[in-house]
Amino acid sequence: AGLAATSVVVTYLVWPAGPPPQATAVVDAALPAGRRRGLFQWGSYMEYFRRPVLAQRLLQFFLFVFAFSTFTSGFALFSERRFTWHGKPFGPREVGYVLAYGGLLGIVLQGKLLGPLVRRFGELKLIIAGFFAAAVGYALLGFTYGVPMLLVVSTVSAFGNGVLRPAITSQVTRAVGAHEQGVVLGLTQSISSISLIITPMLGNGLIEMHWLLAWTLLAGSFTALGLFAALREKARCAVVG
Repeated sequence: AGLAATSVVVTYLVWPAGPPPQATAVVDAALPAGRRRGLFQWGSYMEYFRRPVLAQRLLQFFLFVFAFSTFTSGFALFSERRFTWHGKPFGPREVGYVLAYGGLLGIVLQGKLLGPLVRRFGELKLIIAGFFAAAVGYALLGFTYGVPMLLVVSTVSAFGNGVLRPAITSQVTRAVGAHEQGVVLGLTQSISSISLIITPMLGNGLIEMHWLLAWTLLAGSFTALGLFAALREKARCAVVG
């Protein structure tokens, strides 16, 4: 709450009072009669999902965020039932250490390595590698019972998830014009919110029934579908090229 309030204050004090004139002209030209889209004008938002390239990338984003939300919302409960440390089940401290380790790897990846990787391999190849790594990580987690293997799985998953969000988001914004990027980024946030509503009920229900392998395979299956979608896009790009 404190960080959100700080963001509001900084935005109010630092951000310019209005869009540049040229930006206003572009937006006005893009929308009927210069009107902005309303919150409940669902048809105008569905238009974005009818664009083949953008729809593919929004689908990839959904599959990524659904799997990641499944993992983040259920990992503490999963770990409590699966892992022990000094003879006791994993508690908040142990779960926190594992998540902090994954977060640290993500910081290193996105802060130092992602830019050179994008320049060398391109975003689409990184998305494919990210989905593959995340799918392998989630699947292996279902067969992991010790802390050393858990760290290996966390490393693989951290690479996959650390690559996917920025790369897919970049691809989504590249699929539309500059005057539409705010709208499609809003759509990605809506997709994230929907995933955060569904996955705790679905994934944690599996954990409650002690179907721990099924929980990991649920996340892994969505990333596998994302990998298939990314490979399909790569094949389409090769044909077009």
